[in-house]
Amino acid sequence: KHGYRFIAAVLPDEEAPPRVVVTQPAPTADGPSPLRLAWRDGLNIAIAGVAGAVVAGIVGGICYGMMGASLANSGTSEGIGEASVLLVLLCVTTGVAILGGAGVASGIGAARALAGTRSAALVLGGALGGLLVGAFVKLVASDGFRLLVGHAPGDVTGAGEGAVLGAAIGLGAWLAVVRNWSWRRAGVGAAACGAIAGVLIVAIGGHLLAGSLDLLVRSMPGARLNLDGIGATFGEVGLGPVSQAALAALEGALFAGCVVAAIRLFTGSRTIP
Repeated sequence: KHGYRFIAAVLPDEEAPPRVVVTQPAPTADGPSPLRLAWRDGLNIAIAGVAGAVVAGIVGGICYGMMGASLANSGTSEGIGEASVLLVLLCVTTGVAILGGAGVASGIGAARALAGTRSAALVLGGALGGLLVGAFVKLVASDGFRLLVGHAPGDVTGAGEGAVLGAAIGLGAWLAVVRNWSWRRAGVGAAACGAIAGVLIVAIGGHLLAGSLDLLVRSMPGARLNLDGIGATFGEVGLGPVSQAALAALEGALFAGCVVAAIRLFTGSRTIP
């Protein structure tokens, strides 16, 4: 036979020692505040936009580098190897794209934090970010060349061009949110906005990267890079208005499409209310 035997002393209820009840603190429902979440989303937008700008800069740098290398191979850019032309233009294009992407995406991210994704303030945020970074780049470039070579390269891309292109990117991001586009459709829609912005910039007398490089080359007699061969493709002598408009449309489409596609790809699910 097996069983249990209680050997402890049995006391009446009134003489039992008081029971000690240990309670755990109730879990709090407090989390990050809505404002903090909004700014976190804005930061994610800025980071994703820079990543997209890096992709655009690399693709654009390879394209311009290959065109410049072909000119060097034909003797137009005498004394410079193809690999050097490709590397230099790749670094320049990527650096400019990173600066532009950081400014525009930060403006869009700030607008997201302050006004929400349903607001067209994304357009204003992109325009303001592009304006500030464009003005900064032009100021540094102008003063830098005056300091080093004694004269500025001319009316290179600046605040106006940055504002127009930034507004186009903000418009593409806003349309992607309102219509709940996938990152692929968002990239295509933003590319269309960027292409229109590029043509508009040239139409009002502005310049994007190709036009700025052409002004820089023409202001320095010893420069080896020559973009006249690109203009010849469009039947122009030098880099004329048609070739500049075509290149600006391609630049705007590539930059805007990559930036907005990256924003939707990496942060789209967290930024749609």
